[in-house]
Amino acid sequence: MMNKSMLTGLLAVAGLAAVASGDVINSSFDGGDEGWVVSDGANQAEESVSGTPVFYPADGNDGGFISAPIDWGTQSFLVAPAPFLGDQADKFGGAVEVDRRHIDPRFSVDPLQFDYDVDVTLSGAGMTLAIGLDPVSLDAWESFSISLDEAGGWFHLDTNVAATDAEILAVLGDMTDLRVRGNINDRINSIGVDNVMLVPTPGSIALLAFAGLAAGRRRR
Repeated sequence: MMNKSMLTGLLAVAGLAAVASGDVINSSFDGGDEGWVVSDGANQAEESVSGTPVFYPADGNDGGFISAPIDWGTQSFLVAPAPFLGDQADKFGGAVEVDRRHIDPRFSVDPLQFDYDVDVTLSGAGMTLAIGLDPVSLDAWESFSISLDEAGGWFHLDTNVAATDAEILAVLGDMTDLRVRGNINDRINSIGVDNVMLVPTPGSIALLAFAGLAAGRRRR
């Protein structure tokens, strides 16, 4: 039979787990661009032009999505708003997730698609870390999940040197910028972006549960 102290411990764990599991930062673009902007730089230091992305209310990977303007004319990155910034240290070991696809039917078999080395960037603590993704699908939405630790393959934008866990944690703890590429080449900017998320490590919820159960047992 479950005693009162164990029940109290489990209720506390449930509350903590709810907080942890609710700490996903998400832009689903179902009602607008959610404060995202479009830029011509991979980070703030490289940016010279910024503007408003195009919002599409339907045909996303469930609901709406955003894109850089087709006639942007140079490389483009979609820049995250304030909810993705600040102290995101709890996301270490979790993931940044994004859905992408090519959206312009005039170029549905575009032979000039580039496989860029840099598709997502994270900036903070005086560093910009980057990751390259597979080329964008020309005919369907694809989902990407990049681990927020050394296993994810992050590297320094300025040196191409692999980032350490300590550096990734430092960036996440003081996030000032997050960007997702918005073009498949330097003349046609037509990547649709949807469901951008910062997800905490699943282990954090299990750790909270373990700690709560242990506390309940100690009070018996």
